[in-house]
Amino acid sequence: MRERPLSLFDSHACGHRRPLVRLCALWISVAFTASCRSSEPHKPDLPKQPDRWVDSVVLDADSTSKYVGSTKDFSITDVTTVKSLDAVKTVKLGDEISGIRIGAIRCSFHWRDASYGGDQYMWRGRWACMAGRSKNEIETAVAEDGTKRYDYIHLAPIRLPNS
Repeated sequence: MRERPLSLFDSHACGHRRPLVRLCALWISVAFTASCRSSEPHKPDLPKQPDRWVDSVVLDADSTSKYVGSTKDFSITDVTTVKSLDAVKTVKLGDEISGIRIGAIRCSFHWRDASYGGDQYMWRGRWACMAGRSKNEIETAVAEDGTKRYDYIHLAPIRLPNS
């Protein structure tokens, strides 16, 4: 009867090879864990603040402004148009931007940094604002399932004066 060759994973394999396998597995798991971490140290969350309704917003140099259109239902899929608005530097009540007469601006505070898929969507200590036709449209613009009921302008990150 012939014996089968021992594998590195056999419990009775050669004693000097098994620690090598464990060491390699440990090294791979450490490398993977380290690559998943942010290079910046985690800062504690800031205290949350209530939303603010403002009359105007001045964009910072790193701010972006985007037109977010209402979701269109095409029998196969739903589509929401999002367009960058590069020329916008300030937004105030009464302005018309991309066909929207601005009647309300609501800003929400970011108490921590957050990103998804490499795109940052929260900036610790700064604000994101929605500008739309009315308070009612702003409050109901995004449905629970993410559907956009009304078009609006999204502005972020923003610094608001303390008041």
